[in-house]
Amino acid sequence: MLGFGLAGVATELLGDMAWRAIPVTDVDAADLVRAPLAAPMLLGHRGATPADVDALADLLLRLGMLADDVPEIRHLALRPVLARAHGFAVLHATVRLGPPVSRPDHGPRRLLL
Repeated sequence: MLGFGLAGVATELLGDMAWRAIPVTDVDAADLVRAPLAAPMLLGHRGATPADVDALADLLLRLGMLADDVPEIRHLALRPVLARAHGFAVLHATVRLGPPVSRPDHGPRRLLL
């Protein structure tokens, strides 16, 4: 599973995350960025500078491909990711590896952004 949510205590307490099954398409990734209830904060809410949601969607797409290509990944989290007007910055990443699980679905894995 590939998850996306905005950082913050309220978001964490309310569980405002969106999820998609891996592998994801470019359409899935674009929808995933816009799915959380707090997504308007990325889109210029109250006159704020909009974040580069296309770059975030591309990151999600690439993470989905990584998870599909490397079945040893059990958990991957990028926290925080700073969304900017042009691009983003990943400040911290954690990954947990394990033996690959036989197909069809590689077993349960979670990728969080």
